[in-house]
This record gives sequence, structure tokens and C-alpha cells, in this order.
Amino acid sequence: MRKEENTIKIKNLKKRKNEKMKINKIFILITIFFIYNISFSLAEDCNKFDKLSKNYAKCTSEKLKEKTSKKTNEIKTLTSEKFNENKKKFNSSKLKEKLIKFKNSKTLKEFIEK
Repeated sequence: MRKEENTIKIKNLKKRKNEKMKINKIFILITIFFIYNISFSLAEDCNKFDKLSKNYAKCTSEKLKEKTSKKTNEIKTLTSEKFNENKKKFNSSKLKEKLIKFKNSKTLKEFIEK
């Protein structure tokens, strides 16, 4: 009798868990759908203009300008991060000390003595 009650409780818990998972999946799908639609609607469609018109050229140039500015900002951030990492590595290495020692020495004899 007791085992049957426990199995029924376990089955009910599993059903609730499955229902919650289904609700979560549906919620995620709906949010993704809305986000995709918003981003797609924000993009301006240049095909509504005549291809030989001034407005079409302006539209395509603006789209190109936006894309290139985004990409250049991404590249700038990546290169600055890598530069800072390498600078930290160089500052903590012994090579920096040797380089400073070399620059401060006037002759090779001084460099070897120091």
C-alpha cells in the first residue's frame, strides 16, 4: 500500500516537472520569435527603391556603413584586449628587465658587467 502511494507521488511529480519543462520551452520559443521579428523589422529594406535612384544608393551606403562600423568596433575591442594581455605578459617576463638593461648600457662591455 505504501509503495503504491510513493509511486503515485513520484509519477505526479514527474508529470508536474514535464509540464513545467513544456511551459519553459514554449516561453523560450515565443521570446526568440519576438526578438527575431523585432530585429528583422528594424532592418531597412532597400529593395523598395528603384535601383538607379539616389535613395537606393543612400540606403545601401548607410547599411554598409553600419555593418563596417560594428565590425571595426569588434576588431578594436579584440585587439585592445589581446594587446593588454601581451603587455602584462611582457611586463612580468625577464625579457623586459634585460631589454631595459640593454637600452641603458652605452657599450657592450657595460651591458655584460651589469
